[in-house]
Amino acid sequence: MKSVIISLFTIISTIQTVKAQIEKFEPGLISKDDVFGIAISPDSKHLLYVMAYGGRDTLKIFESYKKKKKWQTPTLAFFNDNAYPHIDPAYSPDGKTILYNASKDSNRGFDIYVINKTEGGWSNPILLNDSVNSKFSDFYATMSLNRNIYFTRRTESNDIYVSRFENGEYRKAVPVSLSINTVSAESNPYISPGEEYLIFFSDRPGGFGDSDLYISFQKNGTWNKPQNLGSQINTAIAEFCPGIFDNGKYFYFSRTAVEGNKRIENIYRIKTKALNLEKMRQRAQFEP
Repeated sequence: MKSVIISLFTIISTIQTVKAQIEKFEPGLISKDDVFGIAISPDSKHLLYVMAYGGRDTLKIFESYKKKKKWQTPTLAFFNDNAYPHIDPAYSPDGKTILYNASKDSNRGFDIYVINKTEGGWSNPILLNDSVNSKFSDFYATMSLNRNIYFTRRTESNDIYVSRFENGEYRKAVPVSLSINTVSAESNPYISPGEEYLIFFSDRPGGFGDSDLYISFQKNGTWNKPQNLGSQINTAIAEFCPGIFDNGKYFYFSRTAVEGNKRIENIYRIKTKALNLEKMRQRAQFEP
């Protein structure tokens, strides 16, 4: 009986230790109850995030640069246009492309834009063609090393699509997999650089709260049944906007809760090793 009590104490202590590893990212400087959706450059010297002002009426992308190992006071991102809502910044794995979304046509919702790094600096924003963008709202795009783009398309609900980059151009976007997309909402896909796994949020039944973060692994072109990232990440409120940065060291995500007419939302992070991705990969169940 004594050994059982000791074992239970060890388990509880371990869980509490893991949960304690989650930290609010740069409280007071960046996380001030009105932000979500961070992206950090591969060299860890530049970041982008969404300033939401407690709602969804005004959405702007801000940026910050790291100097002497400290993030500086954020300013409006160099590509943000105040005339339109801007959301969901993302860096390509090589750091040569920034993806983001802007809503310039209320009938279409959001479209996906890219900015490319050139010898003279960053290019002007480029609206991706109809191989990626559609008459529906297309948003939260992330890119793999081979430049495939994974993103969300909102039709009757949210589903995750992929547009593959082949022979120098993007192919018509298609849903990623029936094992990932369900009748529930699936959104905010973070694709690992080598496309080994996809992390996204879903409000499917069986989760811990409003929306939870899930992971699906790919093997031989097949995505496995998604696994919930668990109670160390997911809570009774909504988790969204996943991403792994800082040379793979940290897993970042956002949380949002509605209090009255206002959203309270911040950016959080936890060491990636706490997710036990290798164990989750070993538990991955693939259809025969």
